[in-house]
Amino acid sequence: MDSIDQAIEQANQGLSRIAIMRRGRKLALRGSLPKRPGEGRGNKQTTIALGVFANPSGVKVSLAKAQRLESDLNMERFAWADWEKCGGSPEGKSAADWGKEYAAVKVDTVKASTYRKNYQERLESLPDKPLTEELLLSHVQQRSKINTKGRRDDCIAFGQLAKFAGLEVDFSSVKGRYEPKPLSPDDVPSDGEIEDIWAAIANPGWKWVYGMLATYGLRPHEVFRIANTKGVATDTGKISILGDSKTGRRDVWPLPDRWRSQFNLADVVFPKIHFERRDGTLLDNQQLGEKVGANLCSPKDRKIPHHPYALRHAWAIRSAVMGVPDSIAARWMGHSVAVHAKTYHAAIDQLQHEAIWRRANQLGNSI
Repeated sequence: MDSIDQAIEQANQGLSRIAIMRRGRKLALRGSLPKRPGEGRGNKQTTIALGVFANPSGVKVSLAKAQRLESDLNMERFAWADWEKCGGSPEGKSAADWGKEYAAVKVDTVKASTYRKNYQERLESLPDKPLTEELLLSHVQQRSKINTKGRRDDCIAFGQLAKFAGLEVDFSSVKGRYEPKPLSPDDVPSDGEIEDIWAAIANPGWKWVYGMLATYGLRPHEVFRIANTKGVATDTGKISILGDSKTGRRDVWPLPDRWRSQFNLADVVFPKIHFERRDGTLLDNQQLGEKVGANLCSPKDRKIPHHPYALRHAWAIRSAVMGVPDSIAARWMGHSVAVHAKTYHAAIDQLQHEAIWRRANQLGNSI
């Protein structure tokens, strides 16, 4: 606990109905307050942002305001007009203003690709109106359909914003339930199809990329995040994915091992692509993955008849058919066992189940 937290704790000891709280670099007051106009009767836990910084002088200002607020409550003279400048919006800021403030904080706490995918557009979409529970619920309903991934992600992002602004919002009535579409065996190329597609790719660089994705089950961007490609030519063919990938550093083994030689993977040929944006910053993982998809699946010159990620799906199913335990395969792929089982077991078709059954019996007879 630092000195500011200690000062806040000490100040709160002299308060009975209101508490001073630290929120990022600034301070706020929280307690059971009358609902805002239009929210109905009664009280609810509410946060009032003060706009003062979390420093010694800010704690003193906050204590004075908390004492005044308690006095207003005790004398039954509390009025929201005395505490907010803008019709029900915490600290008098609009939803758009809160979106900008939260964006400035969030962008430094997540990966650039995560911020751009999950937060940037959502926070920029907020209107220049008071931030209220009603506004956020209406905004979510206008943006996306219930029971969709977009609705789920909207509720997550705007729920975090509401918490940041000290606003209690219950999204349960609009969130719905989202279940990803199960992976179908028809979505995954067979080993024979993969071999035929690889042979038909003319560009040496993208031919090598396709072979690596198929043999190691990598995420598309991870082909550019290999710690040492010389591992392909070792006895086991083990390679390591760098820590700046989606789920950190991990080791991966080839399945099937024969593809290392069949696809000439030891002869490393990276495709010629630009790894920088126009502003000079490096491409993130999502952008690298998009580069792979654009070059292997471009509508103008479609080189492969499936998304590059399908090769990762095929690798996961192949690992089950070949008898690799889920706990090991999940670790090699860089995700949890639960995700591995839920995503891939449903896609194992009848012939693959039979192959697993035969292999299990062969192992049983050999013990």
